[in-house]
Amino acid sequence: MKIMKKILVIFLLFAPLFYSQSLPSLENIKLPDGLKVYNHFEYSFDVEDENEILENWLNIDYRYGAFTTGIRFEHFQPNDPNPSISRGKTRFSEIDFKYLKFDLGNKREGLSITAGNYYALFGRGMVLKSYEDRNVRVDNNLLGVKFEARYKKFVLTALSGMPASDQNERKDLLHAADLMYKGFKKFKLGASFASSDPESENEARTRLAAFRIMPSIWNFDFYAEYGMKFNDDINEEYFNNDEPFIGKALYGSMNFYYGKFSMAAEYKLYDNFAFESGDKSVAYNNLPAVRRNYAYFLLNRHPSPLNQNNETGFQVEAWYTLSDETSFNASYSQTETLDDNSLYQKIRGTSLDTRTQFKEAFGQISHSWNKKLTTTAAFGYTEEASSSTKSITPIIENKYYIDDINSLKLIVEHQHVDNSFTGEKYFDDVITFEYARAPRLSVAFVSEMLTKEPEEGETKRIFWNFVQFGYKFGQHTDIYLLLGSRQAGNICIGGVCRYEPEFRGIELKMHTRL
Repeated sequence: MKIMKKILVIFLLFAPLFYSQSLPSLENIKLPDGLKVYNHFEYSFDVEDENEILENWLNIDYRYGAFTTGIRFEHFQPNDPNPSISRGKTRFSEIDFKYLKFDLGNKREGLSITAGNYYALFGRGMVLKSYEDRNVRVDNNLLGVKFEARYKKFVLTALSGMPASDQNERKDLLHAADLMYKGFKKFKLGASFASSDPESENEARTRLAAFRIMPSIWNFDFYAEYGMKFNDDINEEYFNNDEPFIGKALYGSMNFYYGKFSMAAEYKLYDNFAFESGDKSVAYNNLPAVRRNYAYFLLNRHPSPLNQNNETGFQVEAWYTLSDETSFNASYSQTETLDDNSLYQKIRGTSLDTRTQFKEAFGQISHSWNKKLTTTAAFGYTEEASSSTKSITPIIENKYYIDDINSLKLIVEHQHVDNSFTGEKYFDDVITFEYARAPRLSVAFVSEMLTKEPEEGETKRIFWNFVQFGYKFGQHTDIYLLLGSRQAGNICIGGVCRYEPEFRGIELKMHTRL
């Protein structure tokens, strides 16, 4: 068995070379009008624990006149062993997503009806965000019926559907509706409502309602949304029906543009506003995280997951273009827990002081020395309560354009981490060297060194190294091949996090579009 797996690894190493003789011919394939095919394939093999994962998603969609239909065939052999990812699909081959959609009219006035599996988003996700993100393995699609009616300046969306639990069972029923008004030139209004129908008849429904406004004034764009959460059983048990609601949420954002300067600001207050299925395995909503996403390895090494029940905070970011050669960017964000007057603490029966959960500051400057060389210097500072760490991260990036299509990139990241709980201090260094030949080829070498001192006077260093190849075949297929090792860490997108264990082996990803 070990020999066979080694042979499989060697085959996968050279698979792109074999495919290169046949994949370009896909350009000559003429599919029937209205037919679209997309395939997403992922394979990994860890040589140390001999853990093999194979996942494949095949989407086929067809449109004919007013009708659109589609299926997604999923094949896992096996899936990722993490139960929060596999969701009962350890070894699985089935059409697990299928729909039929009917469109009448046009984008301004008309009606759309979808039956089967579907996704939906109301506003910024305060009441409902049904979506898929395979990077963090989120897929809370609903099975049921969705209507969307457009008339004049109004857009009405209404739906009923069941999400899949962590065991891939659909038992809970969700009803939701959203009304959007676009009658004013620079002012939009919206309202959302959702109600869960629990499996047990003895449980009260949880209901969410939210109202949003989106004004644009001069060079300012604003967004504000306020939500309320209701549950009769919880209100009676914990508040003796004295509170108008059992949860609340407020989110606001502002964007400002003026010449070479622009800025953005966000604010959040989330008090007992998680909206989940009866078994807590599916989240119906996903509020804005008000956190920055980074393009560098080490700045993403200490992320903080979003807590929709107990957070308040803000983020501000500014950009300034000094000249055609030089630009600046800076941001700051802070997230705290709520005080003892919050609905969340009253339900839990606690009386805790406010605590800073997450704090980050970031700044960078980019300068083009000439048409060929650009340098970016960045600096990040992070405090994370969940891991009791403070980190300082300076970064330098140089990009050199050999010609119009060939370029080189060198990134050096250094991070100093101080763990206040254990008293441990350590350093982390990452070097990335990349060659790119636009738009087809990219080759990157990434090396990481972790330096620790478990005992005074004793220095311990751990290394991880990998090479990643990327190649684009025609306009239809992208292949990414990773060989080597990488450190464990969290992957967070929009406040949703997934733990990625340490890996030593091979990964292959392939995306094909027809």
